[in-house]
Amino acid sequence: MIDLHTHILPAVDDGPADVETALAMARDGVERGLTVVAATPHFLNPITWADIQEKVKELRQHLAQAQIPLELVPGAELMLDTDLFQLEPGEIPTYGAAGRFCLIEFPMGYLPMYTDEVLFDLQTKGITPIIAHPERYAAVMENPSMVFGWLEQGCLVQVNTGSILGRFGREVAAAAEILLTHDWAQFVASDGHSMRRRPLDLPEAHTALVKLLGAQRARELVEDNPREMLAGSFAVKRQPREYVKKRRLFPFWR
Repeated sequence: MIDLHTHILPAVDDGPADVETALAMARDGVERGLTVVAATPHFLNPITWADIQEKVKELRQHLAQAQIPLELVPGAELMLDTDLFQLEPGEIPTYGAAGRFCLIEFPMGYLPMYTDEVLFDLQTKGITPIIAHPERYAAVMENPSMVFGWLEQGCLVQVNTGSILGRFGREVAAAAEILLTHDWAQFVASDGHSMRRRPLDLPEAHTALVKLLGAQRARELVEDNPREMLAGSFAVKRQPREYVKKRRLFPFWR
């Protein structure tokens, strides 16, 4: 399995405090069934894209020395901000430094009025935005159909394992279920930060995905789609379907 959203780099943002903890996370992930992990720390000043790539090289060396067979891919979690307008394409963190796909998150409590402009600007630079955990955004929980609009604009969507497993509450779990059952999500990832509170638990979520969507769709979300995206050959296989709001939603994880 391939985990596209993790904060595994030590002493960079709010991930592990030291190399030992990062290695413990990696070892645990491999034991659970992970083969590839993208290091996606928050892209915030004073951290540069060059800094992140250097940290990835360092952690790769530690993984090799510890004989942990986990492939580490550079990336970052961008915060939606007009500062991105000022960056050249090569300065914007993308998966594998390939200049094709980036991970971007929005403020949890509201959607800025410049949201669509930032997404469009990234696309004009040849970068496809992958929107991180939209099921956790207040605006999406209120109106899930706005995710359908982002997909129509050419963006992609990543859902968190914690949302699927009910760790962020019933409302978030219900929103995640809508995204997954309407083919609005192309990727599921852990957003792992630590060993216990937010581990690299993609394999655990995979079990829930098989129950909800079937084995083939679950595999697409945690293995096939991530692999194709990292290779630069990803194309949407399933067309998103419009959502009609029901009176009451029951999270599938109960």
